[in-house]
Amino acid sequence: MRNLVLKLHIYAGLLTFTQLTLYGTAGLVATVQRGAERPKIAHTTRYVPFTVVPSSTDQEVADAVFDALKLPLSRRMPGWFLRRTSDNDLLLDFYNINGIWRVVVLEREDRLRIEEIRNSTGLFLADVHGMTPGDAEAPSLVRAWAFYNEFAMWCLLAFCLSGGYLWLSAATRATWAWVSLGGGTLTFAALWMTFR
Repeated sequence: MRNLVLKLHIYAGLLTFTQLTLYGTAGLVATVQRGAERPKIAHTTRYVPFTVVPSSTDQEVADAVFDALKLPLSRRMPGWFLRRTSDNDLLLDFYNINGIWRVVVLEREDRLRIEEIRNSTGLFLADVHGMTPGDAEAPSLVRAWAFYNEFAMWCLLAFCLSGGYLWLSAATRATWAWVSLGGGTLTFAALWMTFR
């Protein structure tokens, strides 16, 4: 039995290693980051011809832009997020895991201005680590990562439980292991009571 649990422990640890590394890195970046403000400076800017169908609503224009551009890893613009620039041009921010595709519909010029605003590595890692399978509208690649996140969390649980079993079933248990277990348990209990 012990050998089977040992194999489970090793494989669960390997399957969750990437996720734990990402979570740790995202946590460290969030700790030193000055704020949650996302970058607003365009990395690249390009123009694409586009004619707005007369008497279209802003939502219909946003959907037409989304269908025409097929911007990677983005999704349709929700109606509550539509807004206009100071020049009364429709402004569409298509958020994605890598940053923002900012599209300005220059209706009078029959074209779109497309700005690619990239996330920093820290913001990218924070976005990736926050993906959950509950987001049914997310692009396929993002959902695949979200399912891996979920799977890796179950692997982490198996890793912890199998590690506890391996420690308890060992012939000798080091004093420092007991001290670590007691210290961790007391710290968790104290934090739990403090935050309740």
